[in-house]
Amino acid sequence: MQHESFSILKDEVATSVNKLVNSFLANKEYNQDDVQNWTASLSEDIVKNLKGMSTNFKFCVSCVILQKGDAGMHISTTCYWDSNTDGSVAIKCENNSMYCIVNIFGVSF
Repeated sequence: MQHESFSILKDEVATSVNKLVNSFLANKEYNQDDVQNWTASLSEDIVKNLKGMSTNFKFCVSCVILQKGDAGMHISTTCYWDSNTDGSVAIKCENNSMYCIVNIFGVSF
């Protein structure tokens, strides 16, 4: 049985998630009291969206929202998987008051 490759979906995933995140952030100002709910809600919405694209993968989504300012931030991820079928994509979106970084991992069944 041949498994679908995440690389086939990567551009569609990036475009779709970028639109979803930018739409979500469009009229929001960073608020520390709301940001935890925003990241949870965004992550859930992204997973639902991804499941609609393909049922051949297990998806893992991480979402970080960072208030704009003078702080630096570095993120690194690594995975042990089958690079022929599995993959990842990182999306960075921003508005006037915050950055949103989404990492998506797709692991083939």
